[in-house]
Amino acid sequence: MKTAERIVAVDPSLADVAEPSSSTVDRQIQAVAKQFLCCTPVRAIQWNELLKDLTWEAQARLLDATIDHPLVVRYPLNTAYQVAFLKRLIGDLTSMNVEHHDRMYERYCAMLSPSVTDLPLDDPSIGLSYKHYELPQGQGVISLKESGAFVSDGTTGLCSWQAAKALCEHISNNRDDFHGRNILELGCGVGLVGIYLAKCYEPSIIVMSDCHASVLGTLRENVLLNFPNAAHVDCDNPLVSLLLDSGNTLMGVMELDWQCVSASNLAQLIEPDVIVAADIVYDHALFPALLSTLNYIFCLSNNRCKFVLACTERNQDTLNDFLQLLITGKFRINEETVSPSRHFHWDTSATNIRIFSISRG
Repeated sequence: MKTAERIVAVDPSLADVAEPSSSTVDRQIQAVAKQFLCCTPVRAIQWNELLKDLTWEAQARLLDATIDHPLVVRYPLNTAYQVAFLKRLIGDLTSMNVEHHDRMYERYCAMLSPSVTDLPLDDPSIGLSYKHYELPQGQGVISLKESGAFVSDGTTGLCSWQAAKALCEHISNNRDDFHGRNILELGCGVGLVGIYLAKCYEPSIIVMSDCHASVLGTLRENVLLNFPNAAHVDCDNPLVSLLLDSGNTLMGVMELDWQCVSASNLAQLIEPDVIVAADIVYDHALFPALLSTLNYIFCLSNNRCKFVLACTERNQDTLNDFLQLLITGKFRINEETVSPSRHFHWDTSATNIRIFSISRG
């Protein structure tokens, strides 16, 4: 076992061997930590030569930036994910004959204890834990309670999908299209896109909408978590369960059933300049109600708004059928170039993301 103070013998013949600077290693640690915090699949984490240069002290800094990061301690990542991360790290270091830090193995063993799975969450039975998304240009962090499963509590809306991350990347490269706008998000899920817009683009108002009770409950928690100092605003629309004023932006959480959009009194809350949505085009059965909703919203703005849609193309025919419905409805479709995965991590090799700007008039 290592101790806090160690005596290191230095071979004089190695004095001139160049070692990576601490700043280089720290940048590599931060790059790995960013991937870890948002639960990038362990197999997909890009280590960028960090492991071969991971000294005892650098291992301690890596642990401080990942497993023992203050956000992770307060809002824990999925335990199984943390175990997989440590298992991979310990295994790789062992295979390279690099002695791993005592704290690394201690944390690994502690996480295998059954009591660790008792996370301080409202409903651990449906597998909710946290992910933390570091924003570009030092704009802070978004912390979200999410499910690690694609389908949880009868809905697909309790996790951030790949297309949502790609949409955030697109937004980061098209600032003027979103800054200061009135924005409505359809099928917002746990809130990654909407909260990113509210944090970084100062929309006049952003309304995040969904229709599933579990999703809306988690969404409210996530908005409150990320805007703890925002003022609550009264709203007499029973479908609006949360309305906050951050000083620059009015943020709403709204139940919006596409089959009943005309009865939602949406127009009393927002006249959208921009509609955003990610991964909502996957089921033919939803298309008539979605198209009706788009028609209603475009009419509110006299066809002056724009719809930015990000899709994971799981079935080309399904997506093409929806696009054809839009064309039949006299919408204009422009396919955008998908920005590289720079700030928001997703598996670009395994996922075919497509982004469209849709207008009419």
